Amino acid sequence: MTGAIGASGGKQPSELSLRIVFGVLLAGMAFAAAWIGGQVFAGFTAILAALVFFEFQRLCAHQVLASVRLLAGSAVLVSLAAWFVAPTWTIVIGGLAVAVVGIWEWLLGRSSWIALGVVYTVAPFVALNTLRGDSAAGFLVLLVLFACVWGADTVAYATGRTLGGPKLAPKLSPAKTWSGFVGGLAGAVAIAGLVAWLAGYRANGAFFALALVLALSSQVGDLLESALKRRFGAKDSGNLIPGHGGVLDRLDGLILAAVVAWIIALWVAADVSGGSRAGGMAETLAGAIMAPR
Repeated sequence: MTGAIGASGGKQPSELSLRIVFGVLLAGMAFAAAWIGGQVFAGFTAILAALVFFEFQRLCAHQVLASVRLLAGSAVLVSLAAWFVAPTWTIVIGGLAVAVVGIWEWLLGRSSWIALGVVYTVAPFVALNTLRGDSAAGFLVLLVLFACVWGADTVAYATGRTLGGPKLAPKLSPAKTWSGFVGGLAGAVAIAGLVAWLAGYRANGAFFALALVLALSSQVGDLLESALKRRFGAKDSGNLIPGHGGVLDRLDGLILAAVVAWIIALWVAADVSGGSRAGGMAETLAGAIMAPR
């Protein structure tokens, strides 16, 4: 996310105000959709996923033929729509789109970046909706995930602006600092623990280990998107969200963190009966990392 890990110069007051207002607005919408769950959450995340792909394909437009981008985009939309009929087909169609488009472009000696765009779109959509499932545990797991991602972003930004110091990755994102990076990790873990406590749960060691991994994944996702924008010579992925840039700029950390959380939940639930069904993964993961107070 733009400026997420601190900047030495900082934002202008008006831009910072926009960042705060729209950040709170988007967080509130995500919270409400996650709380309602079901098709409302699926619809909300599907819209965000479609916008992510639109911005991604626009970033690499000068290296990928319009016909190929149209084909990949059509596959993404069909894949997202399939979730409302048969969720398994979302993974099948998305996977086929990645394989076909990626291999086709590679065989023709052209750029395969658009295949990565499909992954960026479909993988986090599946991860978020599978984790949410239809249980209260799914909502709780998403709250912890959001706390890690938004906590890392917010605390990193504040710490970096306050302390400054050596740059984290000047060639990728000159504004990010080591102080912001470390502060973001610590802040995310603390905020995630607070969220669990407020929800009536006691976090254990596995909880804080998971929170640290998710916070780290969020910041790595931020850096990956910075590298992507630098690769294609763009400052922001778009301008849809005032103070933040594009949807991809706002969701960069969540994209990777959600997929990592999904993989960890699959691993934890692998040997547990019912862990593969929607909601079961979240219940198993929640039970492994926290207990009612």
